[in-house]
Amino acid sequence: MGLAGRPVGLELDAGSIHFMGSDLRDVRVCEDAIRRMALHNACAWLEVSPAVLAGRCFDVVLFAPARWESKARVFELVDAAFGKLAIGGRLLLAGRRNAGVESYRSRLEAVFGSVETATSKSGFRVYRSSKDSSDPGAHPVNAARVFEVADLPGGPFTFEAAAGVFSSRGLDAGARILIEAVDVTADDRVLDLGCGYGAIGIAAAKRAREAQLLDTSLLAVRCARRNIVRNGLANARVGLSDGFEAVPGRVFDLILCNAPTHDGAATARRFVQGAARHLGSKGRFAVVAMRPGIYLKQMKRVFDTVDQMESRRGYTVLCARDAKSAIPAA
Repeated sequence: MGLAGRPVGLELDAGSIHFMGSDLRDVRVCEDAIRRMALHNACAWLEVSPAVLAGRCFDVVLFAPARWESKARVFELVDAAFGKLAIGGRLLLAGRRNAGVESYRSRLEAVFGSVETATSKSGFRVYRSSKDSSDPGAHPVNAARVFEVADLPGGPFTFEAAAGVFSSRGLDAGARILIEAVDVTADDRVLDLGCGYGAIGIAAAKRAREAQLLDTSLLAVRCARRNIVRNGLANARVGLSDGFEAVPGRVFDLILCNAPTHDGAATARRFVQGAARHLGSKGRFAVVAMRPGIYLKQMKRVFDTVDQMESRRGYTVLCARDAKSAIPAA
């Protein structure tokens, strides 16, 4: 089994190979690789944890956490992998020496009772642990947090955030600034693009006609869905989506985005062009970012009007409206 949804272990000569990831894009990469290599013994699962794959037991689990993955989320997946291994099964975990892999080693030792270095090369280490008992040596980690935010427009709000979802320790400063800077009216149909656990979309829904929340992460979508219920909203819903694909033909009055600037210019271009296609004639697209340059450049190509609404604490809020009649090619 390959954890984290990337095509790790395709070269294995195994009876069956399962890949699991919680991000829609990663799982699609796996599915494409499986089709391209004509692997009839492989499949990809979109799930938040191997623990939910009922009735399945694995001999080997390969886990290469993303460099930016939260430590608590890695620990949760190590715990879940232990539970899905057969006795005698092995977990191999790879990571960079300068990106937390030593803490992962400590968790492996705590859960499995022992760990050895399988490979150490070019700044990477691969650790291996074997399951010799049905009982883990450490209690499972549960890093989900529930916190209240009382001082937002429409508040107070209560949010649950799972480890591995952006800003799970509390409300992100950029999200707060965007919520405070943008006026939402009772007639607005709002879209929260890249919603995470839903703070921006839920705060907007309290003041709007309706709100649609979208994210590529199944973990984030499930958190946002619980938070919609937790905050008693009947006019908000959440969907799994890569960009705007889950809302074809839908038109919104306001699109909000806590911009993923680390994803680069390609994502900025896709988000800005998608927003222009999904806004009504008087619609607005508001983005908050610490490095707004790539969004500002794309907004000026696609919209006639781009304003800087707010700039504080290192964050900038940009608002675009009046989409050009011809959207420039990507």
